[in-house]
Amino acid sequence: MNANEAIQWIHSRRYTGHKNGLENTRALLAALGNPERGLLSLHIAGTNGKGSTAAMCAACLQKSGYVTGLYTSPYLENYRERIRVNGRCIPEAALLRGVREIMAACAALERAGVSPTTFEIGTALAFWHFREAGVQAAVVECGLGGRLDCTNVITPAVSMIAAIGMDHMAQLGDTIEDIAREKAGIIKPGVPAVVMRQGEEIMDVFRKKGAIIVAEEPEPLEITPYGSRFRLPFGEFAIRLPGRHQMRNASLALYGLRASGLALKSLEAGLREAEWPGRLEWLGDTLLDGAHNPQGARTLREYLEEHFPGAGMTLITGMMRDKQVEACASILAPLFPRVVATRVSEPRAAEPERVAAAYAALGCDVRTAESVEAALAAVPGPRVVAGSLYLVGAARALLKGESVWNFTTSRCS
Repeated sequence: MNANEAIQWIHSRRYTGHKNGLENTRALLAALGNPERGLLSLHIAGTNGKGSTAAMCAACLQKSGYVTGLYTSPYLENYRERIRVNGRCIPEAALLRGVREIMAACAALERAGVSPTTFEIGTALAFWHFREAGVQAAVVECGLGGRLDCTNVITPAVSMIAAIGMDHMAQLGDTIEDIAREKAGIIKPGVPAVVMRQGEEIMDVFRKKGAIIVAEEPEPLEITPYGSRFRLPFGEFAIRLPGRHQMRNASLALYGLRASGLALKSLEAGLREAEWPGRLEWLGDTLLDGAHNPQGARTLREYLEEHFPGAGMTLITGMMRDKQVEACASILAPLFPRVVATRVSEPRAAEPERVAAAYAALGCDVRTAESVEAALAAVPGPRVVAGSLYLVGAARALLKGESVWNFTTSRCS
């Protein structure tokens, strides 16, 4: 078995695994010797911004001298991106060793009627690698929701909740309060809980879980298309992550780090060095952004209206069929006179014709392309690629001259 085959086996479990609350994850981790126990961790949930917050936390912990693990999802170009130690992807050799152990554990569990899913296996692989690599502090991002997300088996040093919005309604509920309750499921007795300040209906849900620490709004000092400076009650900070929303994510990261009880230093330097590709990221004359729900679409629109008003760029977009395609189109269409709708190489992808119809109904000049490569070839810059992280990952690889399907090569090898 090589690394590609190991990753393909993990992905195959989406068809054979069966979600069973948190019991699958607990059983699988027990079979691996509970690598998650004794790990100092920061646990982060939210609809939008949790990945950026996690990246900033990890950069600050690493700069403070900790051997730092980071577990996020999904990946952009390479599955190994999801599991990092001090910024480096899990090596192929470690991935193979871990998957072999997990395959043996799954075979034994299946004889007892337990069938772990793709995400549960990925989470177990992350904790296994963190133990093997001697990780001292780990930043763990929830995949979906919080209460029943398989990462919720940990007892962290601090729980953090980023911005809440309407997404994954089929799994989490049809109201903002329902979704907030699912995210708030990571809050545990005796563990500090830090939340981003947002609407009162959401804050009421958080308060019912017990005492919370609210990450206050930062005071902007300087905002550019490529980063910002801001002030909080305990200092001034700068980030290289574009967008006003990233100042709020940075505030959540800083408040969470301060509440964790971990010995910290060089927070300013850590924030300055934090990177999170595929989110308002410029590659040449192409802006890449993973906006895949109305909240993300509004953030993208606000960024473009603030820094590039009237630019008349072309949008290349593709989305998952379970996302709010029409709602996102209504937000973005006024900015883009020309739109190319394409197919994302993922089983849940929406048909390009559906995406195209949503924008055409709003007066955009729309065409379709059967692949991301064809869409990029058809549209010269400046252009924006947005609608799905799967789409952004494929475009990012192509723009760098890499194969979309090379699972094992990566910028962080």
